[in-house]
Amino acid sequence: MKRFRLQIIIVLVALVAIAILLISQTPNVLPGVDAIIQPTSGGVYTEAVVGTVGRLNPVLDSGNPADQAINRLLFSRLIIFDPQGIPQGDLVDSWGVSRDGTVYNFSIRPEAVWHDGTPVTSDDVLFTIGMLRDEGIPIPEDVREFWNQIEVRPLDDKTLQFILPEPFAPFLDYLSFGVLPFHLLALT
Repeated sequence: MKRFRLQIIIVLVALVAIAILLISQTPNVLPGVDAIIQPTSGGVYTEAVVGTVGRLNPVLDSGNPADQAINRLLFSRLIIFDPQGIPQGDLVDSWGVSRDGTVYNFSIRPEAVWHDGTPVTSDDVLFTIGMLRDEGIPIPEDVREFWNQIEVRPLDDKTLQFILPEPFAPFLDYLSFGVLPFHLLALT
């Protein structure tokens, strides 16, 4: 026991010294500066991309990684995926799937608005899907064919229903397209 007494005393003294140092630490705050940093409005955001930006339209960006990078920043999507690959609502706040996996209902967030304050509605999603189905728009044929097989119904201004011909597990992946503003781009 006498052998360990000196070692125990050294350990205890070291722990007390460490505790005193940790307790006496103060945050590195400059005089006159709040400890909590608050974000401010305005300023400039810089995003570096490799390549040339050609189109600021998420429907037309399939062939250009630079367009895709910028459009991901500019246009919200119905669904996004977190780093673990779990689907998260972007424009939608909730969704449900039928037991047979062929019917999906989505509810658009009530506070979702465009840059000009106009609310995001089911019409915006229907307009964007209409563009994905349009034969005159240069998009991959498999994407066009996919959306031509899906029935999309607006249940109201903020609710949509997607009806699939058969269950399709990766369907949520196909809802990560950028939504376009119907009120600004539709031909009247």
